[in-house]
Amino acid sequence: MVLDWDITLSNETIVMVWISSEDAVAVAERGFRIIQVPSDYFYLDCGAGESLGDYPSGSSWCDPFKSWSEAYTYDPLANLTEAQYELVLGGEQILWSEQSGPENLDPIVWPRAASSAEIFWSSKQPTGAALNVTEALPRLQDVRYRMVQRGLNPIRLQPKWCALRPNECDLYA
Repeated sequence: MVLDWDITLSNETIVMVWISSEDAVAVAERGFRIIQVPSDYFYLDCGAGESLGDYPSGSSWCDPFKSWSEAYTYDPLANLTEAQYELVLGGEQILWSEQSGPENLDPIVWPRAASSAEIFWSSKQPTGAALNVTEALPRLQDVRYRMVQRGLNPIRLQPKWCALRPNECDLYA
């Protein structure tokens, strides 16, 4: 919305980029600091359908569902100049709670939020290459099983058979 409204903002303004990941470049070009929350990667409630009772065939505005692996492919520094990297303060997963509550919160949030946290901690591999979903999967499986041991109810990333046999369920294994 900062991009759509003709208003003057302080250069101390922090902008949440949420409509599209493509908006980050335009926001950075204006010199604003950024919190990355693009709906094309991070909204946890996407894909759950519409919450309006009289609209049974409606889909949510941000469909489809964003899997942990889809979120993990996001590069928060994509298309920014090296000088603009420092404008990216971080990112977050968002959940509008019209269709969630204590009974289904864990599987909605976990481990998708953990995968997103890793991309903001790491952004790229030390070589500069993009983060790798195949390499992340065993770590996130481990995080998921630790959560289960602590009484949480995170969604499964794969069938247990696959979790016990890393890479055996890969499409190109």
